[in-house]
Amino acid sequence: MNKLLEVYSKGFFDTLKEDEIETAINVAQEIVNSDSKADLHSFFKNKTIRKEDKLKLALELVGDNSLKGLISALNMNNRFELVPEIFNHFIGYASKRQNKIPVMVTTNKEPNDEIKNQINAFVASNIGPSTPISYEVSKSLIGGIILKHKDNEIDLSIDNKLNGLKEALIN
Repeated sequence: MNKLLEVYSKGFFDTLKEDEIETAINVAQEIVNSDSKADLHSFFKNKTIRKEDKLKLALELVGDNSLKGLISALNMNNRFELVPEIFNHFIGYASKRQNKIPVMVTTNKEPNDEIKNQINAFVASNIGPSTPISYEVSKSLIGGIILKHKDNEIDLSIDNKLNGLKEALIN
């Protein structure tokens, strides 16, 4: 399945003009982040819904922009079951191709504006001013923050501190 998502993402990315890439990523991001993502997944996987109805909804989702080309390819190949996974995969693929891999920030609750500003300043000065930042909330994290970018990780979580203390006490 990942190979198929990779093929569609690569093919679609290669058809885009330089000025269309950001718009395509933003629209894909809106679709992936929508509250109805699970409903979209169920709708497009449902074999009882007509192909024409799936095409109509997909075109409504993407609006009048360059993502219409991807929808046309999915329609021709009868691959609507890939929506919204294809959009999610495309975002990562396009980010890699543009060398704009986001910093993934994990916390145990949604960070406030002050924390976000500190993270933005840290990322801008240490990685790059145009590096995107994605936030993830993990309820399993006791507290603190984890930053991941490419193969690098900064783990400032309480969980990590407790594990270090546990290791020190055992040895």
